[in-house]
Amino acid sequence: MAKKNPSMGGLEMPTGMDVNQELGRQLIGDSFGKDASRITNQVNMLANSSFASASSKYSGIEKIDNLANAKAKAKHEEDVDFMKSIAKKPVAVRKTIDNKPGPKVKIGSRYIPLGKFIAVCLIIVGVLASFALFVPPIFLTNIGDSYVGDRNIFATKSINELRVEYADKYSMEDNNALKSERAENYREVFVKFDAINMSVFQTKVPQFKLLASQSKSPDRIVYVGAENPHATMQPFSKTEITVKVLINVEDMTDSDFRDLLQGMVFCTVDMDRKVSKSVSCPCIPAAIFVSDDLVLTIN
Repeated sequence: MAKKNPSMGGLEMPTGMDVNQELGRQLIGDSFGKDASRITNQVNMLANSSFASASSKYSGIEKIDNLANAKAKAKHEEDVDFMKSIAKKPVAVRKTIDNKPGPKVKIGSRYIPLGKFIAVCLIIVGVLASFALFVPPIFLTNIGDSYVGDRNIFATKSINELRVEYADKYSMEDNNALKSERAENYREVFVKFDAINMSVFQTKVPQFKLLASQSKSPDRIVYVGAENPHATMQPFSKTEITVKVLINVEDMTDSDFRDLLQGMVFCTVDMDRKVSKSVSCPCIPAAIFVSDDLVLTIN
């Protein structure tokens, strides 16, 4: 008779299956399933958290890149707008004489207004005309030709007659210097000058006078004047002019005599320039310095 497996509530167990063995297997399976499920959940959570962090980091980098790109784009647009604004502005035209209306004269590579060109020419002509009319000649001491005369000034006239003559012909510097009637106490000095006339006009020098004296005894000078009054200098020429000086040399040494001559400064009197046959223009007086190289002695 075949053996029947025990049953529960009418359920039959398969043949050869031990109930206890089957329950144990089920319990082990349930426990392993729970652990495996828990491990799986933990793995999934770890993966999800890593990817979430990476995703958040990537989103931050993307935001930074987007911000930099936005700034660069804004800067570029600002530069473009600035260049457009410059291009739209009208170019300022610098005001020069070339932009002025009216006739012009070409000088080199530039065009000068005719009015300004004429004004400049008139100024230049005026300066040259002033120079030609008013600038005096240049006087240079001729050391080699200057000398001391030995004429007796009282040979034909008395001292009173000489005083009248000198006052009329020359520039009297000191009447008291002509006080002795001894001829040896006086010397006529002839100082030669090379006068250079740089003007286009004829120049006439009527007379000279003493402008200054650096000597310790200027009261020894009786008179100063031109040997040949009204000497005439031609345009652009050099003319020899002689200034005559009468000196009282009583008790004077050669050193004092030399210092007196070298310290003299003359000037012209009533010098003029002939502009036409009937018109003369006054000229600025010329200062004439006696050179320190002039060495003359009494005898």
